[in-house]
Amino acid sequence: MSEYFSFDVFLSHSSKNKDVVRPIAERLRADGLLVWFDEWVLKPGDNIPSKIEEGLERSHVLVLCMSAEAFGSDWARLESGTFRFRDPLNRQRRFIPLLLDDAPIKGSLAQFLYIDWSTPNYETEYPKLRDACSPIKTLPTLQEEAARERFEERVISLGHTAAVRSVAFSPDGKLSLSGSVDNTVRLWDVETGRCLPVLKGHSTRVLWLPSCAARRLTR
Repeated sequence: MSEYFSFDVFLSHSSKNKDVVRPIAERLRADGLLVWFDEWVLKPGDNIPSKIEEGLERSHVLVLCMSAEAFGSDWARLESGTFRFRDPLNRQRRFIPLLLDDAPIKGSLAQFLYIDWSTPNYETEYPKLRDACSPIKTLPTLQEEAARERFEERVISLGHTAAVRSVAFSPDGKLSLSGSVDNTVRLWDVETGRCLPVLKGHSTRVLWLPSCAARRLTR
Protein backbone atom coordinates (compact mmCIF):
# COMPACT_ATOMS: atom_id res chain seq x y z
CA MET A 1 0.00 0.00 0.00
CA SER A 2 1.23 3.49 -0.81
CA GLU A 3 2.51 5.48 2.18
CA TYR A 4 -0.20 8.01 1.31
CA PHE A 5 -3.00 5.59 2.24
CA SER A 6 -3.87 4.65 5.81
CA PHE A 7 -6.42 2.00 4.76
CA ASP A 8 -6.42 -0.71 2.12
CA VAL A 9 -10.19 -0.68 1.78
CA PHE A 10 -13.16 1.52 2.67
CA LEU A 11 -16.49 -0.32 3.06
CA SER A 12 -19.30 1.98 1.96
CA HIS A 13 -22.70 0.57 2.88
CA SER A 14 -26.20 1.37 4.01
CA SER A 15 -26.73 1.30 7.75
CA LYS A 16 -29.49 -1.23 7.10
CA ASN A 17 -26.94 -3.72 5.74
CA LYS A 18 -24.68 -3.60 8.79
CA ASP A 19 -25.23 -7.24 9.74
CA VAL A 20 -24.19 -8.40 6.27
CA VAL A 21 -21.21 -6.08 5.88
CA ARG A 22 -19.71 -6.58 9.34
CA PRO A 23 -18.63 -10.21 8.70
CA ILE A 24 -17.05 -9.10 5.41
CA ALA A 25 -15.08 -6.41 7.25
CA GLU A 26 -13.97 -8.89 9.91
CA ARG A 27 -12.86 -11.42 7.30
CA LEU A 28 -10.85 -8.88 5.31
CA ARG A 29 -9.19 -7.69 8.52
CA ALA A 30 -8.39 -11.27 9.50
CA ASP A 31 -6.63 -11.61 6.14
CA GLY A 32 -4.35 -8.72 7.04
CA LEU A 33 -6.08 -5.82 5.27
CA LEU A 34 -6.50 -2.40 6.87
CA VAL A 35 -10.26 -1.83 6.74
CA TRP A 36 -12.21 1.40 7.23
CA PHE A 37 -15.48 0.21 8.75
CA ASP A 38 -17.57 2.85 10.51
CA GLU A 39 -18.11 0.87 13.72
CA TRP A 40 -14.34 0.57 14.17
CA VAL A 41 -13.45 4.16 13.32
CA LEU A 42 -16.24 6.51 14.39
CA LYS A 43 -16.29 7.57 18.04
CA PRO A 44 -18.83 9.54 20.10
CA GLY A 45 -18.57 13.22 19.30
CA ASP A 46 -17.05 12.71 15.83
CA ASN A 47 -18.31 14.77 12.93
CA ILE A 48 -19.59 11.89 10.81
CA PRO A 49 -19.45 13.49 7.32
CA SER A 50 -15.96 14.82 8.05
CA LYS A 51 -14.69 11.43 9.27
CA ILE A 52 -16.19 9.66 6.27
CA GLU A 53 -14.54 12.12 3.89
CA GLU A 54 -11.22 11.66 5.68
CA GLY A 55 -11.58 7.88 5.44
CA LEU A 56 -12.33 7.99 1.74
CA GLU A 57 -9.37 10.26 1.10
CA ARG A 58 -7.01 7.93 2.95
CA SER A 59 -8.26 4.65 1.41
CA HIS A 60 -6.81 2.83 -1.58
CA VAL A 61 -9.88 0.77 -2.53
CA LEU A 62 -13.57 1.62 -2.21
CA VAL A 63 -15.98 -1.29 -1.91
CA LEU A 64 -19.49 -0.01 -2.60
CA CYS A 65 -22.02 -2.40 -1.08
CA MET A 66 -25.07 -2.27 -3.34
CA SER A 67 -28.51 -3.43 -2.19
CA ALA A 68 -32.19 -2.49 -2.28
CA GLU A 69 -31.62 -0.58 0.96
CA ALA A 70 -28.56 1.21 -0.39
CA PHE A 71 -30.42 2.24 -3.56
CA GLY A 72 -33.03 3.84 -1.33
CA SER A 73 -32.63 6.74 1.05
CA ASP A 74 -28.87 6.26 1.57
CA TRP A 75 -28.00 6.14 -2.12
CA ALA A 76 -27.11 9.80 -2.70
CA ARG A 77 -24.67 9.74 0.23
CA LEU A 78 -23.10 6.45 -0.78
CA GLU A 79 -22.72 7.36 -4.45
CA SER A 80 -21.20 10.76 -3.70
CA GLY A 81 -18.09 9.10 -2.31
CA THR A 82 -17.42 6.92 -5.36
CA PHE A 83 -16.35 9.43 -8.00
CA ARG A 84 -12.67 9.77 -7.07
CA PHE A 85 -12.40 5.96 -7.20
CA ARG A 86 -14.31 5.57 -10.48
CA ASP A 87 -12.04 7.91 -12.44
CA PRO A 88 -10.09 5.63 -14.88
CA LEU A 89 -7.21 8.14 -14.90
CA ASN A 90 -6.76 7.87 -11.14
CA ARG A 91 -4.55 4.79 -11.04
CA GLN A 92 -3.90 5.18 -7.33
CA ARG A 93 -7.51 4.21 -6.55
CA ARG A 94 -9.69 1.19 -7.22
CA PHE A 95 -13.47 0.87 -7.23
CA ILE A 96 -15.14 -2.47 -6.42
CA PRO A 97 -18.96 -2.79 -6.56
CA LEU A 98 -20.28 -5.54 -4.27
CA LEU A 99 -23.90 -6.64 -4.85
CA LEU A 100 -25.52 -7.84 -1.63
CA ASP A 101 -28.92 -8.84 -3.04
CA ASP A 102 -30.80 -9.10 -6.34
CA ALA A 103 -31.69 -5.40 -6.58
CA PRO A 104 -31.29 -3.96 -10.12
CA ILE A 105 -28.10 -1.92 -10.37
CA LYS A 106 -28.71 1.77 -10.80
CA GLY A 107 -27.51 4.15 -13.48
CA SER A 108 -23.84 4.33 -14.48
CA LEU A 109 -22.84 1.61 -12.02
CA ALA A 110 -24.25 -1.00 -14.39
CA GLN A 111 -21.13 -0.62 -16.56
CA PHE A 112 -18.84 -1.97 -13.83
CA LEU A 113 -18.10 -5.64 -13.28
CA TYR A 114 -19.32 -6.41 -9.77
CA ILE A 115 -18.73 -9.11 -7.18
CA ASP A 116 -21.94 -11.02 -6.53
CA TRP A 117 -22.54 -11.54 -2.82
CA SER A 118 -26.24 -12.26 -3.37
CA THR A 119 -25.90 -15.89 -4.40
CA PRO A 120 -25.94 -18.82 -1.95
CA ASN A 121 -22.44 -19.63 -3.21
CA TYR A 122 -20.99 -16.24 -2.26
CA GLU A 123 -18.08 -18.04 -0.59
CA THR A 124 -16.61 -18.57 -4.06
CA GLU A 125 -16.70 -14.78 -4.53
CA TYR A 126 -14.67 -13.94 -1.43
CA PRO A 127 -11.23 -14.65 -2.97
CA LYS A 128 -12.11 -12.18 -5.75
CA LEU A 129 -12.98 -9.53 -3.16
CA ARG A 130 -9.88 -10.17 -1.06
CA ASP A 131 -7.55 -10.10 -4.06
CA ALA A 132 -9.18 -6.95 -5.46
CA CYS A 133 -8.67 -5.16 -2.14
CA SER A 134 -5.13 -6.37 -1.51
CA PRO A 135 -2.20 -4.05 -2.25
CA ILE A 136 -0.59 -4.71 -5.62
CA LYS A 137 2.78 -6.40 -5.24
CA THR A 138 5.24 -4.95 -7.72
CA LEU A 139 8.37 -6.77 -8.84
CA PRO A 140 11.65 -4.92 -8.37
CA THR A 141 13.13 -3.28 -11.44
CA LEU A 142 16.32 -4.69 -12.94
CA GLN A 143 18.23 -1.73 -11.53
CA GLU A 144 16.79 -2.31 -8.03
CA GLU A 145 17.61 -6.01 -8.18
CA ALA A 146 21.17 -5.34 -9.32
CA ALA A 147 21.65 -2.80 -6.53
CA ARG A 148 20.33 -5.26 -3.96
CA GLU A 149 22.72 -7.96 -5.19
CA ARG A 150 25.68 -5.56 -5.03
CA PHE A 151 24.70 -4.59 -1.50
CA GLU A 152 24.41 -8.21 -0.39
CA GLU A 153 27.83 -8.95 -1.82
CA ARG A 154 29.30 -6.17 0.34
CA VAL A 155 27.58 -7.15 3.58
CA ILE A 156 30.04 -8.29 6.22
CA SER A 157 28.87 -10.91 8.70
CA LEU A 158 30.74 -9.94 11.83
CA GLY A 159 30.58 -13.40 13.36
CA HIS A 160 30.59 -12.27 16.96
CA THR A 161 28.47 -14.30 19.33
CA ALA A 162 27.14 -11.20 21.08
CA ALA A 163 26.50 -7.54 20.33
CA VAL A 164 29.19 -5.43 18.65
CA ARG A 165 29.75 -2.30 20.76
CA SER A 166 32.76 -0.64 19.07
CA VAL A 167 34.35 -0.35 15.61
CA ALA A 168 37.55 1.32 14.39
CA PHE A 169 38.88 1.71 10.84
CA SER A 170 42.38 2.06 9.44
CA PRO A 171 43.27 5.45 7.92
CA ASP A 172 42.87 4.06 4.39
CA GLY A 173 39.52 2.40 5.24
CA LYS A 174 40.71 -1.04 4.16
CA LEU A 175 40.96 -2.68 7.58
CA SER A 176 38.73 -2.50 10.62
CA LEU A 177 38.47 -3.73 14.17
CA SER A 178 35.21 -4.76 15.84
CA GLY A 179 34.89 -5.09 19.60
CA SER A 180 32.10 -7.13 21.17
CA VAL A 181 30.55 -8.05 24.49
CA ASP A 182 31.67 -11.62 23.70
CA ASN A 183 35.13 -10.51 25.00
CA THR A 184 36.81 -10.60 21.59
CA VAL A 185 38.17 -8.20 18.99
CA ARG A 186 38.12 -9.17 15.34
CA LEU A 187 40.29 -7.77 12.55
CA TRP A 188 38.58 -7.44 9.15
CA ASP A 189 39.50 -6.96 5.52
CA VAL A 190 36.78 -4.50 4.59
CA GLU A 191 36.99 -5.07 0.83
CA THR A 192 36.55 -8.84 0.99
CA GLY A 193 34.67 -9.15 4.28
CA ARG A 194 37.23 -11.74 5.40
CA CYS A 195 37.96 -12.05 9.08
CA LEU A 196 41.68 -11.87 9.85
CA PRO A 197 42.94 -12.67 13.39
CA VAL A 198 40.41 -13.01 16.22
CA LEU A 199 41.95 -11.35 19.27
CA LYS A 200 40.89 -13.30 22.35
CA GLY A 201 41.95 -13.19 25.98
CA HIS A 202 40.04 -10.08 27.06
CA SER A 203 38.74 -10.43 30.60
CA THR A 204 35.57 -8.50 29.91
CA ARG A 205 33.47 -7.15 27.07
CA VAL A 206 35.11 -4.75 24.61
CA LEU A 207 33.02 -1.59 24.71
CA TRP A 208 35.56 0.84 23.23
CA LEU A 209 38.44 0.76 20.76
CA PRO A 210 40.89 3.68 21.04
CA SER A 211 41.55 5.75 17.94
CA CYS A 212 45.24 4.87 18.14
CA ALA A 213 44.31 1.22 17.51
CA ALA A 214 42.79 2.20 14.18
CA ARG A 215 45.80 4.36 13.22
CA ARG A 216 48.13 1.39 13.73
CA LEU A 217 46.22 -0.82 11.29
CA THR A 218 48.15 -1.32 8.05
CA ARG A 219 47.90 -3.79 5.22
